Amino acid sequence: MPIIEVDREYLYSLLGMRLNRDELAEILEDTKVNIEGFSDEGVELEITSDRLDLLSAEGIARMIKGLIGREIGIPKYPIEHRKEELLVDESVKKVRPFAVGAVLLDVKLNDKTIKSIIQCQEKIHETIGRKRRRVAIGIHDLDAVKPPFKYVARPMEKVKFIPLGESREMTAKEILEETEKGREYGYLIRNEENLVPLIEDSMDRVMSMPPVINAELTRLKKETRNLFIDVTGTDEKSIRTALSILVHSIAETGARIGVITVRDSGREIKQPDVEPRRMRVSIEYIRRMLGEEIKREDVINLLRKGRLDAELAGEDEINVMIPPYRTDFLHPADVAEEVIVLYGLNKLKPQLPRNVMTVGSIHPCEKISRKLRILMVGLGYQEVMNYMLSNKESLFKSIGRAETEVVEIGNPVSSSYTVLRDSLIPGLLHFLSRNVHSPYPQKIFEIGDVVLVDRSNPYRTKSERRLAAAYSDDSVGFEDIQSHLFAVLRSMRIDFKLREANNSIFIEGRCAEIVAEKVIGIIGEVNPEVLLKLGISSPTAMFEVKIYEY
Repeated sequence: MPIIEVDREYLYSLLGMRLNRDELAEILEDTKVNIEGFSDEGVELEITSDRLDLLSAEGIARMIKGLIGREIGIPKYPIEHRKEELLVDESVKKVRPFAVGAVLLDVKLNDKTIKSIIQCQEKIHETIGRKRRRVAIGIHDLDAVKPPFKYVARPMEKVKFIPLGESREMTAKEILEETEKGREYGYLIRNEENLVPLIEDSMDRVMSMPPVINAELTRLKKETRNLFIDVTGTDEKSIRTALSILVHSIAETGARIGVITVRDSGREIKQPDVEPRRMRVSIEYIRRMLGEEIKREDVINLLRKGRLDAELAGEDEINVMIPPYRTDFLHPADVAEEVIVLYGLNKLKPQLPRNVMTVGSIHPCEKISRKLRILMVGLGYQEVMNYMLSNKESLFKSIGRAETEVVEIGNPVSSSYTVLRDSLIPGLLHFLSRNVHSPYPQKIFEIGDVVLVDRSNPYRTKSERRLAAAYSDDSVGFEDIQSHLFAVLRSMRIDFKLREANNSIFIEGRCAEIVAEKVIGIIGEVNPEVLLKLGISSPTAMFEVKIYEY
Protein backbone atom coordinates (compact mmCIF):
# COMPACT_ATOMS: atom_id res chain seq x y z
CA MET A 1 0.00 0.00 0.00
CA PRO A 2 1.30 3.49 -0.79
CA ILE A 3 3.03 5.50 1.92
CA ILE A 4 3.08 9.30 1.85
CA GLU A 5 5.09 11.84 3.82
CA VAL A 6 3.01 14.75 5.13
CA ASP A 7 4.52 17.97 6.46
CA ARG A 8 2.68 18.54 9.74
CA GLU A 9 2.90 22.34 9.64
CA TYR A 10 1.42 22.30 6.14
CA LEU A 11 -1.32 19.92 7.29
CA TYR A 12 -2.15 22.22 10.21
CA SER A 13 -2.31 25.22 7.89
CA LEU A 14 -4.87 23.36 5.74
CA LEU A 15 -6.88 22.43 8.85
CA GLY A 16 -6.70 25.91 10.34
CA MET A 17 -5.73 24.40 13.70
CA ARG A 18 -2.91 22.52 15.39
CA LEU A 19 -2.94 18.94 16.67
CA ASN A 20 -0.40 17.12 18.79
CA ARG A 21 0.75 13.60 17.97
CA ASP A 22 -1.76 11.89 20.26
CA GLU A 23 -4.68 13.92 18.90
CA LEU A 24 -3.72 13.15 15.30
CA ALA A 25 -3.32 9.44 16.09
CA GLU A 26 -6.69 9.33 17.84
CA ILE A 27 -8.47 10.99 14.91
CA LEU A 28 -6.92 8.61 12.38
CA GLU A 29 -7.46 5.51 14.52
CA ASP A 30 -10.80 4.58 12.96
CA THR A 31 -9.92 5.50 9.36
CA LYS A 32 -8.19 3.73 6.51
CA VAL A 33 -4.99 5.64 7.24
CA ASN A 34 -2.24 4.10 9.38
CA ILE A 35 0.50 6.14 10.99
CA GLU A 36 3.86 4.58 10.11
CA GLY A 37 5.92 7.03 12.16
CA PHE A 38 6.70 10.62 13.05
CA SER A 39 9.76 12.68 12.14
CA ASP A 40 10.75 16.12 13.41
CA GLU A 41 8.63 17.89 10.80
CA GLY A 42 6.43 15.26 9.21
CA VAL A 43 4.41 12.11 9.60
CA GLU A 44 4.46 8.98 7.43
CA LEU A 45 1.02 7.65 6.55
CA GLU A 46 0.09 4.36 4.89
CA ILE A 47 -2.99 4.68 2.69
CA THR A 48 -5.23 1.74 1.79
CA SER A 49 -5.45 1.03 -1.92
CA ASP A 50 -9.16 1.94 -2.11
CA ARG A 51 -8.71 5.48 -0.75
CA LEU A 52 -6.50 7.06 -3.38
CA ASP A 53 -8.15 10.42 -2.68
CA LEU A 54 -5.97 10.46 0.47
CA LEU A 55 -2.65 10.42 -1.40
CA SER A 56 -1.96 14.05 -0.49
CA ALA A 57 -1.84 16.30 2.56
CA GLU A 58 -4.85 18.10 1.08
CA GLY A 59 -6.88 14.89 0.94
CA ILE A 60 -5.93 14.02 4.52
CA ALA A 61 -6.93 17.52 5.67
CA ARG A 62 -10.28 17.26 3.87
CA MET A 63 -11.02 13.98 5.65
CA ILE A 64 -9.95 15.24 9.10
CA LYS A 65 -12.13 18.36 8.77
CA GLY A 66 -15.14 16.08 8.44
CA LEU A 67 -14.15 13.76 11.28
CA ILE A 68 -13.77 16.64 13.75
CA GLY A 69 -16.89 18.41 12.46
CA ARG A 70 -15.06 21.45 11.15
CA GLU A 71 -16.53 20.94 7.67
CA ILE A 72 -19.11 18.27 6.80
CA GLY A 73 -20.80 17.14 3.61
CA ILE A 74 -19.39 17.23 0.09
CA PRO A 75 -16.81 20.02 -0.23
CA LYS A 76 -18.08 22.99 -2.24
CA TYR A 77 -15.21 24.02 -4.47
CA PRO A 78 -15.57 27.07 -6.76
CA ILE A 79 -16.03 25.85 -10.35
CA GLU A 80 -15.79 27.73 -13.66
CA HIS A 81 -16.72 26.45 -17.10
CA ARG A 82 -13.82 27.61 -19.25
CA LYS A 83 -13.22 28.15 -22.96
CA GLU A 84 -9.97 26.17 -23.02
CA GLU A 85 -10.07 23.00 -25.11
CA LEU A 86 -7.94 19.89 -25.45
CA LEU A 87 -8.07 18.35 -28.92
CA VAL A 88 -7.18 14.64 -29.08
CA ASP A 89 -5.83 13.85 -32.53
CA GLU A 90 -6.44 10.50 -34.23
CA SER A 91 -2.68 10.07 -34.65
CA VAL A 92 -2.29 9.10 -30.97
CA LYS A 93 -4.75 6.19 -31.10
CA LYS A 94 -2.06 3.61 -31.91
CA VAL A 95 0.46 5.07 -29.48
CA ARG A 96 -1.26 6.21 -26.26
CA PRO A 97 -4.93 6.68 -27.09
CA PHE A 98 -6.61 8.75 -24.35
CA ALA A 99 -6.19 12.18 -22.81
CA VAL A 100 -8.16 14.51 -20.55
CA GLY A 101 -7.33 17.84 -18.95
CA ALA A 102 -8.39 20.53 -16.53
CA VAL A 103 -7.53 24.07 -15.44
CA LEU A 104 -6.88 25.32 -11.90
CA LEU A 105 -7.00 29.05 -11.17
CA ASP A 106 -5.62 31.22 -8.37
CA VAL A 107 -3.30 28.50 -7.12
CA LYS A 108 -1.00 29.65 -4.31
CA LEU A 109 2.26 27.77 -4.68
CA ASN A 110 5.13 27.51 -2.24
CA ASP A 111 7.72 24.84 -1.51
CA LYS A 112 5.31 22.79 0.60
CA THR A 113 2.37 22.88 -1.82
CA ILE A 114 4.60 22.05 -4.79
CA LYS A 115 6.11 19.12 -2.87
CA SER A 116 2.65 17.86 -1.90
CA ILE A 117 1.29 18.14 -5.45
CA ILE A 118 4.29 16.34 -6.94
CA GLN A 119 4.07 13.58 -4.31
CA CYS A 120 0.39 13.06 -5.10
CA GLN A 121 1.21 12.96 -8.81
CA GLU A 122 3.92 10.34 -8.31
CA LYS A 123 1.81 8.17 -5.99
CA ILE A 124 -0.96 8.14 -8.60
CA HIS A 125 1.65 7.10 -11.17
CA GLU A 126 2.72 4.20 -8.93
CA THR A 127 -0.79 2.96 -8.11
CA ILE A 128 -3.52 3.30 -10.73
CA GLY A 129 -0.90 4.56 -13.19
CA ARG A 130 1.06 1.29 -13.11
CA LYS A 131 4.33 3.27 -13.18
CA ARG A 132 2.97 5.58 -15.91
CA ARG A 133 2.02 2.71 -18.22
CA ARG A 134 -1.72 3.18 -17.70
CA VAL A 135 -1.79 6.81 -16.48
CA ALA A 136 0.67 9.72 -16.66
CA ILE A 137 0.08 13.26 -15.40
CA GLY A 138 1.56 16.52 -16.63
CA ILE A 139 1.24 19.76 -14.63
CA HIS A 140 1.91 23.03 -16.46
CA ASP A 141 2.02 26.79 -15.97
CA LEU A 142 -1.10 27.81 -17.88
CA ASP A 143 0.07 31.39 -18.39
CA ALA A 144 3.21 30.24 -20.24
CA VAL A 145 1.21 28.74 -23.12
CA LYS A 146 -1.69 29.58 -25.38
CA PRO A 147 -4.77 27.33 -25.72
CA PRO A 148 -6.38 25.40 -27.33
CA PHE A 149 -4.15 22.46 -26.52
CA LYS A 150 -3.50 19.47 -28.75
CA TYR A 151 -2.66 15.87 -27.96
CA VAL A 152 -0.95 14.61 -31.08
CA ALA A 153 1.63 12.03 -32.21
CA ARG A 154 4.50 13.21 -34.41
CA PRO A 155 7.47 11.46 -36.08
CA MET A 156 10.32 11.22 -33.60
CA GLU A 157 12.85 12.84 -35.92
CA LYS A 158 10.72 16.01 -36.18
CA VAL A 159 10.33 16.59 -32.44
CA LYS A 160 12.57 19.12 -30.65
CA PHE A 161 12.11 20.93 -27.33
CA ILE A 162 13.90 21.73 -24.06
CA PRO A 163 12.96 18.98 -21.59
CA LEU A 164 12.34 19.82 -17.94
CA GLY A 165 15.58 20.22 -16.04
CA GLU A 166 17.74 20.69 -19.15
CA SER A 167 19.24 23.86 -20.61
CA ARG A 168 19.37 22.99 -24.32
CA GLU A 169 16.96 21.93 -27.01
CA MET A 170 17.03 18.19 -27.61
CA THR A 171 15.49 15.86 -30.14
CA ALA A 172 13.03 13.21 -28.98
CA LYS A 173 15.68 10.56 -29.64
CA GLU A 174 18.21 12.41 -27.49
CA ILE A 175 15.67 12.83 -24.69
CA LEU A 176 14.88 9.11 -24.64
CA GLU A 177 18.56 8.12 -24.68
CA GLU A 178 20.27 10.82 -22.60
CA THR A 179 17.87 11.98 -19.89
CA GLU A 180 17.09 10.04 -16.73
CA LYS A 181 13.31 10.06 -17.33
CA GLY A 182 13.81 9.16 -20.97
CA ARG A 183 15.79 6.05 -20.10
CA GLU A 184 13.32 5.12 -17.38
CA TYR A 185 10.04 5.56 -19.27
CA GLY A 186 10.96 5.73 -22.95
CA TYR A 187 10.06 2.09 -23.51
CA LEU A 188 6.39 2.95 -22.88
CA ILE A 189 6.08 4.88 -26.15
CA ARG A 190 8.34 2.94 -28.50
CA ASN A 191 6.35 1.77 -31.53
CA GLU A 192 6.82 0.55 -35.08
CA GLU A 193 5.67 3.88 -36.56
CA ASN A 194 8.40 5.74 -34.61
CA LEU A 195 5.83 8.25 -33.34
CA VAL A 196 5.94 10.09 -30.02
CA PRO A 197 2.86 11.54 -28.29
CA LEU A 198 2.98 15.26 -27.47
CA ILE A 199 0.91 17.87 -25.68
CA GLU A 200 1.20 21.13 -27.65
CA ASP A 201 -0.34 24.58 -27.42
CA SER A 202 -1.93 26.50 -30.30
CA MET A 203 1.49 27.80 -31.37
CA ASP A 204 2.79 24.21 -31.80
CA ARG A 205 5.08 24.57 -28.79
CA VAL A 206 5.72 21.27 -27.00
CA MET A 207 4.46 21.24 -23.40
CA SER A 208 5.21 17.60 -22.67
CA MET A 209 6.04 14.23 -24.19
CA PRO A 210 3.85 11.93 -22.08
CA PRO A 211 4.45 9.71 -20.24
CA VAL A 212 8.15 10.58 -20.25
CA ILE A 213 8.83 14.23 -19.45
CA ASN A 214 7.45 17.78 -19.45
CA ALA A 215 9.00 20.70 -21.26
CA GLU A 216 10.98 23.44 -19.52
CA LEU A 217 8.48 25.86 -21.12
CA THR A 218 5.77 25.10 -18.52
CA ARG A 219 7.91 24.61 -15.40
CA LEU A 220 6.06 25.43 -12.18
CA LYS A 221 7.38 28.36 -10.15
CA LYS A 222 6.30 29.97 -6.91
CA GLU A 223 4.89 32.81 -9.02
CA THR A 224 2.69 30.42 -11.02
CA ARG A 225 -0.99 31.14 -10.34
CA ASN A 226 -2.86 29.15 -12.98
CA LEU A 227 -2.32 25.51 -13.93
CA PHE A 228 -3.18 23.28 -16.86
CA ILE A 229 -3.17 19.57 -16.04
CA ASP A 230 -3.11 16.88 -18.68
CA VAL A 231 -3.59 13.17 -18.01
CA THR A 232 -2.84 10.66 -20.76
CA GLY A 233 -2.98 6.91 -20.78
CA THR A 234 -4.27 3.64 -22.11
CA ASP A 235 -7.48 3.41 -20.06
CA GLU A 236 -10.04 6.23 -20.23
CA LYS A 237 -11.68 5.50 -16.87
CA SER A 238 -8.33 5.49 -15.09
CA ILE A 239 -7.16 8.82 -16.51
CA ARG A 240 -10.46 10.48 -15.55
CA THR A 241 -10.14 9.08 -12.04
CA ALA A 242 -6.55 10.32 -11.72
CA LEU A 243 -7.49 13.80 -12.95
CA SER A 244 -10.38 14.07 -10.51
CA ILE A 245 -8.27 13.02 -7.52
CA LEU A 246 -5.45 15.47 -8.28
CA VAL A 247 -7.67 18.43 -9.22
CA HIS A 248 -9.83 18.15 -6.10
CA SER A 249 -6.73 17.82 -3.92
CA ILE A 250 -5.29 21.07 -5.28
CA ALA A 251 -8.71 22.75 -4.97
CA GLU A 252 -8.54 22.09 -1.22
CA THR A 253 -5.84 24.80 -1.04
CA GLY A 254 -8.36 27.41 -2.26
CA ALA A 255 -7.87 27.13 -6.03
CA ARG A 256 -10.78 27.35 -8.45
CA ILE A 257 -11.51 24.37 -10.71
CA GLY A 258 -11.76 25.14 -14.41
CA VAL A 259 -13.83 22.70 -16.45
CA ILE A 260 -12.58 22.47 -20.04
CA THR A 261 -13.80 20.72 -23.19
CA VAL A 262 -12.00 17.62 -24.45
CA ARG A 263 -12.72 16.83 -28.12
CA ASP A 264 -11.95 13.21 -28.92
CA SER A 265 -13.12 11.23 -31.98
CA GLY A 266 -16.22 13.36 -32.45
CA ARG A 267 -17.09 13.34 -28.75
CA GLU A 268 -17.24 16.45 -26.60
CA ILE A 269 -16.32 15.66 -22.97
CA LYS A 270 -16.36 18.11 -20.08
CA GLN A 271 -13.47 17.54 -17.69
CA PRO A 272 -12.77 17.15 -14.85
CA ASP A 273 -15.79 15.33 -13.43
CA VAL A 274 -17.25 17.70 -10.84
CA GLU A 275 -20.80 16.36 -10.39
CA PRO A 276 -21.46 13.94 -7.50
CA ARG A 277 -22.82 10.46 -8.22
CA ARG A 278 -25.97 9.17 -6.52
CA MET A 279 -26.59 5.82 -4.90
CA ARG A 280 -29.79 4.68 -3.15
CA VAL A 281 -29.22 2.47 -0.12
CA SER A 282 -31.54 0.73 2.33
CA ILE A 283 -31.21 1.78 5.97
CA GLU A 284 -32.11 -1.76 7.04
CA TYR A 285 -29.27 -3.08 4.88
CA ILE A 286 -26.81 -0.74 6.66
CA ARG A 287 -28.14 -1.84 10.07
CA ARG A 288 -27.75 -5.48 9.12
CA MET A 289 -24.16 -4.93 7.96
CA LEU A 290 -23.36 -2.90 11.09
CA GLY A 291 -24.97 -5.45 13.38
CA GLU A 292 -26.52 -2.78 15.57
CA GLU A 293 -29.58 -0.58 15.56
CA ILE A 294 -28.85 2.91 14.29
CA LYS A 295 -31.18 5.81 13.56
CA ARG A 296 -31.63 7.13 10.02
CA GLU A 297 -30.51 10.57 11.14
CA ASP A 298 -27.34 9.12 12.64
CA VAL A 299 -26.52 7.34 9.36
CA ILE A 300 -26.91 10.61 7.46
CA ASN A 301 -24.77 12.51 9.99
CA LEU A 302 -22.01 9.90 9.82
CA LEU A 303 -21.93 10.01 6.02
CA ARG A 304 -21.71 13.81 6.12
CA LYS A 305 -18.76 13.52 8.50
CA GLY A 306 -17.19 11.30 5.83
CA ARG A 307 -17.50 14.23 3.37
CA LEU A 308 -20.46 12.72 1.51
CA ASP A 309 -24.04 13.98 1.43
CA ALA A 310 -27.20 12.00 2.13
CA GLU A 311 -30.92 12.60 2.31
CA LEU A 312 -33.99 10.54 3.15
CA ALA A 313 -35.71 8.84 0.23
CA GLY A 314 -38.66 7.14 1.86
CA GLU A 315 -39.10 5.24 5.09
CA ASP A 316 -36.25 2.80 4.62
CA GLU A 317 -33.92 4.36 2.04
CA ILE A 318 -31.46 7.22 1.68
CA ASN A 319 -29.95 8.87 -1.35
CA VAL A 320 -26.18 9.11 -0.96
CA MET A 321 -24.28 11.75 -2.97
CA ILE A 322 -20.69 10.72 -3.66
CA PRO A 323 -18.01 13.25 -4.75
CA PRO A 324 -16.27 12.40 -8.05
CA TYR A 325 -12.88 11.79 -6.42
CA ARG A 326 -14.31 8.99 -4.23
CA THR A 327 -13.97 6.16 -6.73
CA ASP A 328 -14.23 3.43 -4.07
CA PHE A 329 -18.06 3.39 -4.08
CA LEU A 330 -19.28 0.65 -6.39
CA HIS A 331 -22.06 -1.03 -4.40
CA PRO A 332 -24.34 -0.35 -1.40
CA ALA A 333 -21.89 -2.48 0.60
CA ASP A 334 -19.36 0.35 0.19
CA VAL A 335 -21.80 2.81 1.76
CA ALA A 336 -22.39 0.40 4.63
CA GLU A 337 -18.64 0.02 5.09
CA GLU A 338 -18.24 3.80 5.22
CA VAL A 339 -20.88 4.01 7.95
CA ILE A 340 -19.21 1.19 9.91
CA VAL A 341 -15.78 2.84 9.74
CA LEU A 342 -17.17 6.23 10.76
CA TYR A 343 -19.28 4.66 13.52
CA GLY A 344 -16.08 3.24 14.97
CA LEU A 345 -14.90 -0.35 14.72
CA ASN A 346 -13.87 -0.23 18.38
CA LYS A 347 -17.47 0.50 19.39
CA LEU A 348 -18.80 -2.71 17.88
CA LYS A 349 -19.64 -5.39 20.45
CA PRO A 350 -18.61 -8.94 19.53
CA GLN A 351 -21.49 -11.41 19.28
CA LEU A 352 -21.72 -15.10 18.62
CA PRO A 353 -23.24 -15.82 15.18
CA ARG A 354 -26.97 -16.46 15.26
CA ASN A 355 -28.49 -19.78 14.10
CA VAL A 356 -25.09 -21.49 14.21
CA MET A 357 -24.89 -24.72 16.21
CA THR A 358 -21.10 -24.68 16.71
CA VAL A 359 -18.37 -22.21 17.51
CA GLY A 360 -15.07 -21.71 15.78
CA SER A 361 -11.96 -23.68 16.55
CA ILE A 362 -8.36 -23.68 15.42
CA HIS A 363 -7.96 -25.06 11.91
CA PRO A 364 -5.68 -28.13 11.69
CA CYS A 365 -3.39 -26.16 9.37
CA GLU A 366 -2.93 -23.48 12.03
CA LYS A 367 -2.16 -26.09 14.69
CA ILE A 368 0.65 -27.48 12.51
CA SER A 369 1.90 -23.98 11.70
CA ARG A 370 2.07 -22.98 15.37
CA LYS A 371 4.13 -26.04 16.29
CA LEU A 372 6.52 -25.50 13.39
CA ARG A 373 7.00 -21.85 14.34
CA ILE A 374 8.10 -22.92 17.82
CA LEU A 375 10.45 -25.51 16.32
CA MET A 376 12.04 -23.07 13.83
CA VAL A 377 12.58 -20.46 16.55
CA GLY A 378 14.20 -23.20 18.65
CA LEU A 379 16.57 -23.88 15.74
CA GLY A 380 17.64 -20.25 15.84
CA TYR A 381 15.51 -18.87 12.98
CA GLN A 382 13.64 -15.59 12.89
CA GLU A 383 10.20 -15.45 11.29
CA VAL A 384 9.45 -13.04 8.47
CA MET A 385 6.13 -12.39 6.73
CA ASN A 386 5.76 -11.38 3.10
CA TYR A 387 2.65 -10.48 1.13
CA MET A 388 0.86 -13.23 -0.76
CA LEU A 389 0.44 -10.71 -3.60
CA SER A 390 3.56 -10.22 -5.69
CA ASN A 391 4.61 -9.59 -9.29
CA LYS A 392 6.31 -11.63 -11.99
CA GLU A 393 9.52 -9.60 -11.80
CA SER A 394 9.98 -10.50 -8.13
CA LEU A 395 8.89 -14.12 -8.49
CA PHE A 396 10.90 -14.98 -11.59
CA LYS A 397 13.20 -12.60 -13.47
CA SER A 398 14.87 -10.97 -10.47
CA ILE A 399 16.10 -14.34 -9.14
CA GLY A 400 16.75 -16.08 -12.46
CA ARG A 401 13.81 -18.44 -12.01
CA ALA A 402 12.08 -19.94 -15.04
CA GLU A 403 8.67 -18.33 -15.45
CA THR A 404 5.64 -20.59 -14.97
CA GLU A 405 1.91 -19.97 -15.06
CA VAL A 406 0.65 -18.14 -11.98
CA VAL A 407 -2.69 -16.73 -10.85
CA GLU A 408 -2.95 -13.12 -12.05
CA ILE A 409 -5.06 -10.30 -10.62
CA GLY A 410 -7.65 -9.03 -13.09
CA ASN A 411 -7.68 -5.42 -11.90
CA PRO A 412 -4.53 -4.73 -9.84
CA VAL A 413 -4.23 -1.26 -8.29
CA SER A 414 -0.44 -1.42 -8.20
CA SER A 415 2.20 -2.85 -10.52
CA SER A 416 3.89 -4.29 -7.42
CA TYR A 417 0.94 -6.61 -6.73
CA THR A 418 -0.28 -8.24 -9.92
CA VAL A 419 -0.09 -12.01 -9.22
CA LEU A 420 -0.42 -14.49 -6.35
CA ARG A 421 2.86 -16.02 -5.26
CA ASP A 422 3.51 -19.66 -6.10
CA SER A 423 6.54 -20.01 -3.84
CA LEU A 424 7.94 -18.59 -0.59
CA ILE A 425 11.58 -18.74 -1.76
CA PRO A 426 11.60 -15.47 -3.78
CA GLY A 427 10.28 -13.51 -0.80
CA LEU A 428 13.01 -14.85 1.50
CA LEU A 429 15.74 -14.10 -1.05
CA HIS A 430 14.53 -10.52 -1.47
CA PHE A 431 14.41 -10.16 2.32
CA LEU A 432 18.06 -11.24 2.53
CA SER A 433 19.02 -8.83 -0.27
CA ARG A 434 17.52 -5.93 1.69
CA ASN A 435 19.41 -6.86 4.86
CA VAL A 436 22.97 -7.48 3.63
CA HIS A 437 24.31 -4.94 6.14
CA SER A 438 22.80 -6.78 9.12
CA PRO A 439 24.98 -9.11 11.22
CA TYR A 440 25.56 -12.70 10.05
CA PRO A 441 24.62 -15.51 10.32
CA GLN A 442 21.13 -14.75 9.08
CA LYS A 443 18.56 -17.51 9.62
CA ILE A 444 15.02 -16.69 8.54
CA PHE A 445 11.85 -18.66 7.85
CA GLU A 446 8.32 -18.05 6.65
CA ILE A 447 5.15 -20.09 7.05
CA GLY A 448 2.52 -18.94 4.59
CA ASP A 449 0.16 -19.77 1.77
CA VAL A 450 0.86 -20.02 -1.93
CA VAL A 451 -1.69 -20.38 -4.74
CA LEU A 452 -1.07 -22.65 -7.72
CA VAL A 453 -2.84 -23.03 -11.03
CA ASP A 454 -4.77 -26.33 -11.05
CA ARG A 455 -7.13 -26.68 -14.01
CA SER A 456 -8.56 -29.93 -12.65
CA ASN A 457 -10.03 -28.01 -9.71
CA PRO A 458 -13.46 -26.34 -10.17
CA TYR A 459 -11.87 -23.01 -9.17
CA ARG A 460 -8.83 -23.67 -11.41
CA THR A 461 -6.51 -23.11 -8.45
CA LYS A 462 -5.35 -24.80 -5.27
CA SER A 463 -3.80 -23.36 -2.11
CA GLU A 464 -0.97 -24.82 -0.06
CA ARG A 465 0.51 -23.88 3.30
CA ARG A 466 4.28 -24.06 3.08
CA LEU A 467 7.34 -23.64 5.26
CA ALA A 468 10.48 -22.11 3.75
CA ALA A 469 13.79 -21.35 5.43
CA ALA A 470 17.02 -19.61 4.43
CA TYR A 471 20.40 -19.87 6.16
CA SER A 472 23.06 -17.36 5.08
CA ASP A 473 26.61 -17.18 6.45
CA ASP A 474 30.26 -17.34 5.41
CA SER A 475 30.45 -21.15 5.43
CA VAL A 476 26.90 -22.45 5.02
CA GLY A 477 26.40 -25.60 2.95
CA PHE A 478 23.78 -28.13 1.94
CA GLU A 479 24.34 -30.23 5.06
CA ASP A 480 23.55 -27.34 7.40
CA ILE A 481 20.09 -26.67 5.99
CA GLN A 482 19.48 -30.41 5.50
CA SER A 483 19.77 -31.11 9.24
CA HIS A 484 17.12 -28.47 9.94
CA LEU A 485 14.82 -29.88 7.28
CA PHE A 486 15.16 -33.35 8.82
CA ALA A 487 14.20 -31.94 12.22
CA VAL A 488 11.06 -30.38 10.72
CA LEU A 489 9.88 -33.44 8.80
CA ARG A 490 10.59 -35.87 11.63
CA SER A 491 8.61 -33.69 14.01
CA MET A 492 5.71 -34.04 11.57
CA ARG A 493 6.24 -37.83 11.39
CA ILE A 494 6.65 -37.71 7.61
CA ASP A 495 8.55 -40.51 5.87
CA PHE A 496 10.62 -38.92 3.13
CA LYS A 497 13.74 -39.14 1.04
CA LEU A 498 15.83 -36.71 -1.01
CA ARG A 499 16.19 -37.11 -4.76
CA GLU A 500 18.71 -35.18 -6.84
CA ALA A 501 17.10 -32.41 -8.89
CA ASN A 502 17.91 -29.42 -11.09
CA ASN A 503 16.58 -25.97 -10.35
CA SER A 504 17.88 -22.65 -11.72
CA ILE A 505 17.86 -21.09 -8.24
CA PHE A 506 20.22 -23.70 -6.81
CA ILE A 507 23.71 -24.99 -7.64
CA GLU A 508 23.71 -28.01 -9.91
CA GLY A 509 24.51 -31.11 -7.88
CA ARG A 510 23.67 -29.34 -4.63
CA CYS A 511 19.90 -29.44 -5.03
CA ALA A 512 17.33 -32.12 -4.20
CA GLU A 513 13.61 -32.71 -4.28
CA ILE A 514 11.90 -33.68 -1.03
CA VAL A 515 9.82 -36.78 -1.78
CA ALA A 516 7.19 -38.41 0.42
CA GLU A 517 4.59 -40.29 -1.63
CA LYS A 518 5.13 -37.45 -4.12
CA VAL A 519 7.32 -34.36 -4.35
CA ILE A 520 6.52 -32.03 -1.45
CA GLY A 521 9.40 -29.57 -1.60
CA ILE A 522 12.93 -28.63 -2.58
CA ILE A 523 16.26 -28.01 -0.83
CA GLY A 524 19.61 -26.74 -1.98
CA GLU A 525 22.47 -24.24 -1.98
CA VAL A 526 21.55 -21.02 -3.80
CA ASN A 527 23.35 -20.42 -7.10
CA PRO A 528 26.10 -17.76 -6.73
CA GLU A 529 24.80 -16.02 -9.86
CA VAL A 530 21.42 -15.54 -8.14
CA LEU A 531 23.13 -14.24 -5.00
CA LEU A 532 25.29 -11.85 -7.04
CA LYS A 533 22.22 -10.55 -8.86
CA LEU A 534 20.56 -9.78 -5.52
CA GLY A 535 23.69 -8.32 -3.92
CA ILE A 536 24.01 -11.13 -1.34
CA SER A 537 27.68 -11.82 -0.66
CA SER A 538 27.37 -14.81 1.71
CA PRO A 539 26.64 -18.42 0.71
CA THR A 540 23.01 -19.29 1.30
CA ALA A 541 21.12 -22.57 1.63
CA MET A 542 17.33 -22.89 1.53
CA PHE A 543 14.47 -25.31 1.65
CA GLU A 544 10.74 -25.09 0.98
CA VAL A 545 8.26 -27.81 1.90
CA LYS A 546 4.48 -28.23 1.75
CA ILE A 547 2.93 -28.74 5.19
CA TYR A 548 -0.79 -28.60 4.34
CA GLU A 549 -3.01 -28.57 1.24
CA TYR A 550 -6.42 -26.93 1.37
